[in-house]
Amino acid sequence: MNGPAMGAGLDLACMCDMRIASDKARFSETFVKLGLISGIGGAWFLPRVIGHSRAAEMAFSGRVIDAPAALRYGLVSEVVADDELLDRTHALAAEIAANSGLALRYTKRLLRLSERSELSSSLEATAALQTLAHLSDEHRESVERYLKAQRSAKRPA
Repeated sequence: MNGPAMGAGLDLACMCDMRIASDKARFSETFVKLGLISGIGGAWFLPRVIGHSRAAEMAFSGRVIDAPAALRYGLVSEVVADDELLDRTHALAAEIAANSGLALRYTKRLLRLSERSELSSSLEATAALQTLAHLSDEHRESVERYLKAQRSAKRPA
């Protein structure tokens, strides 16, 4: 976020898996100031992102918070200078994209499942998805690349 994320903008931001803010970003759940409530899931997303107490504080007050407060609340994972935001987000995206798409999809599925299940259910799903991952071409190719890199690192120059 590089500017105001207010009302529906904040709700949309909460739908994201990760959030990085510029030092100029501002956040508010403004609906109460207009005699409204969030209509796109903010009451569901915001408490899952920052916890019930902080979500209630933001939703009941309509107060605007700055990027450092959003970082303290856990609303964003990082705050960077405004002119560094695009480079930082591209770097993170490249770091993520370098990983197995299959493993990323399975990991996201498990993270979402764990929000609403018992540990035993999560472990069962983990075992099933891990089995599928072990049988995938992506796993086999990743292991081959890793072993090749290890062999290359051990060769004398």
